[in-house]
Amino acid sequence: MFIMVKVSALSILLFLISFIANSQDIIVKRNGKTIEGKVTEVGIDRVSYTISNEPKSAIFVIKKNELNRIEFANGQTVFINDQIGTGKRREEVSVNAEGFGRSQINFSPFKALDSGPGFGVSYEIQVDKKQYLGVILPFTITFPDRYNYLFDSGNTGRNEMFYFSPGLKIYPFGQRKVTYAVGPHIFTGFGQSYTTSTNYDPGTGVYTNVDRRTKNFRLGIIVNNYINFQITPKFQLGLNGGLGSRYIDRETTDLNVINRGGINITGEFNFNFGLRF
Repeated sequence: MFIMVKVSALSILLFLISFIANSQDIIVKRNGKTIEGKVTEVGIDRVSYTISNEPKSAIFVIKKNELNRIEFANGQTVFINDQIGTGKRREEVSVNAEGFGRSQINFSPFKALDSGPGFGVSYEIQVDKKQYLGVILPFTITFPDRYNYLFDSGNTGRNEMFYFSPGLKIYPFGQRKVTYAVGPHIFTGFGQSYTTSTNYDPGTGVYTNVDRRTKNFRLGIIVNNYINFQITPKFQLGLNGGLGSRYIDRETTDLNVINRGGINITGEFNFNFGLRF
């Protein structure tokens, strides 16, 4: 009986030794794919491994920037992204760890345009995995006003304009807590303005005021520069300013149609806050 117990214990021990010797490490790549093998070396920028337990089996090498983690057979897990690179690469990894969302909804309580002050909303989504390129869809409404603003010296009456300005945002340094972006917009503006003119009747010697409504249409391109401050992973503040040109600037009244030819300089300045998700 005692001999049988010793034989059983020895068999279990040999089985455990064999299991541990033949157990494999799991290399998890950044794209989710896995490699089962035995890690032989973790270098500065690469990992060496074998896929066979034979003493002289082939050794394979994979770059560390392709890996997410290594799950060793002994239960230890090492996350490679926490260790790779220095400088810019290390900063990008730490920022991505914040979990900044790819979509943004921003509200602009104040925008200054050449046609007057206003407010707006915009939606943005980063279209690539590394979040270097975004598509933004802003919509702006100007407040009715009787004064000239910025670059537009031709409007003397009250303007009511609506702008839709789809565009691109290029993030040359990626997503950070303080982020810079630049990009072009194609803007379309439509609305109306009201002017009051005085007519003199020489027969009666009476001056009369005449109110006229003008329909406005604009089309052009503007290049904006952006800076965003990521207060939390979900909440941000932003500023942007840009210059561009109106290629179509048409005013239509009940009497005639006025097309302002040539290049008409336009611009905007914007403050916004919003959410990322």
